Amino acid sequence: MDNKLRFGPAGMPLALKGKRLAEGVMYTSEIGLSAFEVEFVRGVRIRKDDAIEAGKIAKEKDIILSCHGPYFINCCSPEKEKQATSKRNLLEALRAADLLGAKIVVFHPGFYQGQSPEIARDNAFKLLSDVIETMKKEKINAVLGCETTGKPSQYGGLDENLEMCKNFPKHIKPVIDFGHISSRENGKIKTIKDYEEIFKKIKDILGKEALEGLHCHFSEQEFTEKGEKRHVPLGTNNHPPFKLLAELIKKNHYHFTIICESPFLEEDALKMLNIVKEI
Repeated sequence: MDNKLRFGPAGMPLALKGKRLAEGVMYTSEIGLSAFEVEFVRGVRIRKDDAIEAGKIAKEKDIILSCHGPYFINCCSPEKEKQATSKRNLLEALRAADLLGAKIVVFHPGFYQGQSPEIARDNAFKLLSDVIETMKKEKINAVLGCETTGKPSQYGGLDENLEMCKNFPKHIKPVIDFGHISSRENGKIKTIKDYEEIFKKIKDILGKEALEGLHCHFSEQEFTEKGEKRHVPLGTNNHPPFKLLAELIKKNHYHFTIICESPFLEEDALKMLNIVKEI
């Protein structure tokens, strides 16, 4: 169990854009952050030696690595071609994560596409069962992280993701995107109680151990009646309010990994870290 509250950027720090991954990991450590999410959102492209080098530096500098799978994964699709593509993308991201020594591969579960939530769920569970069988055969160490999604048209609300984790407890963990949860439900998160309800639900369904080292995403967001619109810099609109989350983290001594998805990646990750320190 990791007994440290960690913050880090979603992807290469802006100050090192265009540099090698290993340099980005080193820079993340130098500025005082301790997590880094490698972004494969537009496809899994990484050389083996680059992954091994970045993973070695991360281990030396105590940087927890995670990966984000491609955006075009849709585990709920009824179309065989899209199912095959989603399986391939998940497995490619998992294999890359193993090379990096990353602990989790974050993915968006999918879209309803006019299907009932039950049918979307059944499609996702069947696809993920197949992926997990391959994970076992290949002895992949990384786990999958189902991220809470930001639009009502997407499968992956908190309840749906916790159900998924409960069905695949060894291979799928929850990834809590607070902005997504709030935007999906018309700006739901406004108070400490709203945050507490999220953590209570996780604890009730998956057990208190699910909160130990919980992987999270955070950014303030703009939203419409269709859910998430875009990520905005920290301090733009206080939606959702980070300081209240920070107070709860300090109060309960949570050891989360919080990946910053603001447009100002490392800058806002450092701001969040400093807010926690100041409380």
